[in-house]
Amino acid sequence: MKWTEASVVPVRVFSTDEVSDLVRRDGAAVLTGVPDERTALSAGLRSLGTKGVRIGRQIEATQRNEAAQARAVAEQPSDDKGRKRAFTLATERMPPHNDGYAFGDFAPDHLFLWCERPAAVGGDSFLVDTSRLLDLFAADPDNADMIPFCWNVAVDHSEPNYPQDRLQPLVRLTPRGRFQGRYHPYLSAADGPTRERDRTFVRRWEHAVLSARDHGPMFRLEAGDLLCIDNYRMLHGRDSHNDPRRRLCAIWGWSTDAVSLPEGALDINDPWAAAASSTGA
Repeated sequence: MKWTEASVVPVRVFSTDEVSDLVRRDGAAVLTGVPDERTALSAGLRSLGTKGVRIGRQIEATQRNEAAQARAVAEQPSDDKGRKRAFTLATERMPPHNDGYAFGDFAPDHLFLWCERPAAVGGDSFLVDTSRLLDLFAADPDNADMIPFCWNVAVDHSEPNYPQDRLQPLVRLTPRGRFQGRYHPYLSAADGPTRERDRTFVRRWEHAVLSARDHGPMFRLEAGDLLCIDNYRMLHGRDSHNDPRRRLCAIWGWSTDAVSLPEGALDINDPWAAAASSTGA
């Protein structure tokens, strides 16, 4: 299946000095031998080099915390389209996504996932390269019409109950020249006369992304691994597991290449609280 060519297994390295070039070239890398979260934060910041602006832990992914977040999400009402924000439990395979998609332009441009303890069984990771996905569409005459749509037609990137301030295309070059390709499970066509037509394009993008996830290779993060990701380019997620002792920390990083830099912490249950007073990076 051709979409699996967009699935990526990152190179494993032992030195922070190698991470920056690999992330720039491949979109991701795994730094091994990271003993604790403090070292992971330091390594992530070093990998950003002179462009590093801010880094910090966003979430600790455990079944306990996942359950608490799921309860918080469940208490929120449906939006005007009848949609309700969901949360992927440990026993479910994650949808591919860029971290922080609910925050729009305030999402981090770099993501670091530090594994303290992997699941005994399951929980393997996957990566989908949206730039490679775009190349695959371009090379297929039956899908060539996806290219102008992806670049030029604005769609709704909002989560239920968290509307973003403007519509944007699926892929773009950021003001600082970074490629950005996005996907999350709430993507929808914009309201208007072409909504039904645009919906078919969004579904084709979704089909390709999910095919790459479901049929492409996965890889395992072991204890002490730090997965370093270009969060603008790569979609990520993990397979299902049922191990309450699994612990992984998501660390968000912003560089001077980021579209916008939030001043305060970004809250998964209140996405715009900190972003409202933020500035461009």
